[in-house]
Amino acid sequence: MLKKVLASLVFCAVALAQATDNLVGGPFVVNVTPRSATVVWIAQSSQARLGPSLDKLLRVSPALRAEKVSFAGLDPGKTHHYDVLGSEEGKGYFKTPPAEAAPFHFVAYGDTRTRHDVHRTVVEGISKVEPDFLLHTGDLVADGIDTAQWPVFFSISKELFRKTVFFPSLGNHERNSRHYYDFFDADKSYYSFNWGNAHFTVLNTDVGNIAPGRLAREAFWKEQLKWLEEDLAMHQKADFRFVAMHHPPFTAVKRRQGGNEYLMSLLPIFEKYKVAVVFTGHDHNYQHHLKDGVRYVITGGGGAPLYPTDAPIPGLTVAAESVENFVHVKVDGKQALLQALTPDGRTIDQIKLGTDAPFPK
Repeated sequence: MLKKVLASLVFCAVALAQATDNLVGGPFVVNVTPRSATVVWIAQSSQARLGPSLDKLLRVSPALRAEKVSFAGLDPGKTHHYDVLGSEEGKGYFKTPPAEAAPFHFVAYGDTRTRHDVHRTVVEGISKVEPDFLLHTGDLVADGIDTAQWPVFFSISKELFRKTVFFPSLGNHERNSRHYYDFFDADKSYYSFNWGNAHFTVLNTDVGNIAPGRLAREAFWKEQLKWLEEDLAMHQKADFRFVAMHHPPFTAVKRRQGGNEYLMSLLPIFEKYKVAVVFTGHDHNYQHHLKDGVRYVITGGGGAPLYPTDAPIPGLTVAAESVENFVHVKVDGKQALLQALTPDGRTIDQIKLGTDAPFPK
């Protein structure tokens, strides 16, 4: 009898704790394949205060917990609906990648870390095109270690995230924080995925935060380069190979120009394996560079303070504008159309890939 009473009390305590949790992030979907997906939502169970004395606890930070459910045996190329909480705020939907070539579209954007009102307008602009998935080029928040910043990011993105799939990249402002890995169900800082007839490779160029020592950083980079070559070599039959990473190898921002040996070591690999486009962020503007058949697109206009495009590179820079932006990419067979857009829908730049035939509307 006593055991039953204790069990009942424990059940009630757990149920009460769950009932008092607040949803502060999501739900959203990550790690999608044609037949599997993971739904994540972030709950706040309590909070902590910090200050110089007990009567001046001015900083407040939430205690967050990532809840995750993985599904397998899904149908490729279909829309799937979910409900994680039994209420309207826990409902959403997403598409699984098609098993074979089929038209799809996605959005690349990044540097959403500050100017939250601007980040909100960018999200509103993205929502209008209803992408199959999102490719974020990094710097989601200003400091990934600061727990209090993540609910702000998720609150701005909430309605968009409930209707698509999210593939993030690590930026330097994430500080290689465990929050990033926990919230997005990531076990490594670089990965790849397929969507229809295209292959996507997501790299971690934030070498400075990956390890405290030079030898450890160099070992990490060597390991990632080896993996990158193998990954691209295995997907040469894909009609398009896209790469996403945070730091750009080229920039039209004068004060940030200068070679980075880590980034420069990527260029021969991109060229050898015929990467179509490398999406990056880090510079808060829009840029388009072309070198040896590979296009480098900087889309860092997600909310962080804008940088001037005051030093276009002769022979490399195709377009550059200091403006908030995202890039909408449509893929149809062996053709792809990239449109760099402002939040209000103005076209900044347009890139056609593949055959010379007119791209279908």
